[in-house]
Amino acid sequence: MIKIIVIILFIFNTLACEPIQPASMQGNIQKQLFFTCLTSQSECEVNSKFGRFIIQFSGQAPKERIKTELPFQIQFKLDAVNEAYQLKSVSSYLEGKSMFMGKIPIFFEMDKDLANSMIAESLLANCSEDVMTWRLWFQVEITADGKIQQQNFFIDFDSERL
Repeated sequence: MIKIIVIILFIFNTLACEPIQPASMQGNIQKQLFFTCLTSQSECEVNSKFGRFIIQFSGQAPKERIKTELPFQIQFKLDAVNEAYQLKSVSSYLEGKSMFMGKIPIFFEMDKDLANSMIAESLLANCSEDVMTWRLWFQVEITADGKIQQQNFFIDFDSERL
């Protein structure tokens, strides 16, 4: 009798698991996202000598603040002043502005469908405050006039606990 119960439990556990999606399918889901600026965002567009850097968020509603413990995506675009300027890489990390909670690295990947655009996915931890301000740091490398140029800046945005 115990063997039958163990077998039944094993079958239920096996059936309860979701199949793992291949990375190619995950990429298709990501491309269907709608990106927008948060109302709590300090800047949506940052002007530089290379053009405008546009930072937008997706993954949650309402678009006022990011909800903690839920995944969200960040789209980083360069609207270059010169067609020869190409976005090469973006190094980025998050840190709490109102309460330091360590540095959270953000890993951007090139968007294959949109030139001079990169996308990253992240998640924020809960803290003791209902609303917390985060600082998102960027170090951008751009190929300009055959040389690699760097631009550093940050934006702030708010999160709220679930």
